[in-house]
Amino acid sequence: MKTNSLYLLLLALLFAGCSSTKIIDPETTRHGMRQTRSVSSEEIRIVAEDAVKEAQANKKFQEFMTAYKVEMKNPNAIPVLKLDRVINDTDDPDLNITELTDIINTAWLNANIVNITMAEGSGKTGSIAASRAVQDDVNFDQTTTATEGTLIAARLVLRPKIISNQIRDGRTKSVTRTFVLEMADIKTGLIMWKYTRQLGFLKKKGILGL
Repeated sequence: MKTNSLYLLLLALLFAGCSSTKIIDPETTRHGMRQTRSVSSEEIRIVAEDAVKEAQANKKFQEFMTAYKVEMKNPNAIPVLKLDRVINDTDDPDLNITELTDIINTAWLNANIVNITMAEGSGKTGSIAASRAVQDDVNFDQTTTATEGTLIAARLVLRPKIISNQIRDGRTKSVTRTFVLEMADIKTGLIMWKYTRQLGFLKKKGILGL
């Protein structure tokens, strides 16, 4: 028993002495690391970027964009989108909702197919209302302050959802995460685009339970 314990201790020290740190760029590096409980930044980024590409090629979404430009009588019109609260249906109660929201916002904004509002939805910020309050401050040039009726309401709402599922077969565990993005036209309430992407991996438990 003592010999086995000593062997395991020496083995642990050996692996500890071989540790190293490597700097990576999370936006461009695909390391493929996965955990059974935590959703990785890589998974979120893959889904956000692929969703935008799919929307740009999606016939139903393109039909809406064409109709919207005609409705607004402007060939360059871009609809305003607000991001709804993320639905966390995973086994990770501490899922970083803020990171998920920011990555999705960035992907859509950089694609230049929608404008993102911070006056509505989960991204709503009180600083907009606070900044507009300077209308009553005589220290500000009133010709530069925001007036009533200038906020632009969102036309589209995007609701992200993450679902996780896992099954076990002996020492092997299969984990699947389903990312769903639903976009609805606020004017009609109808879903006009939906994207579903599944990311999964297998994790095999070591002989020693590690």
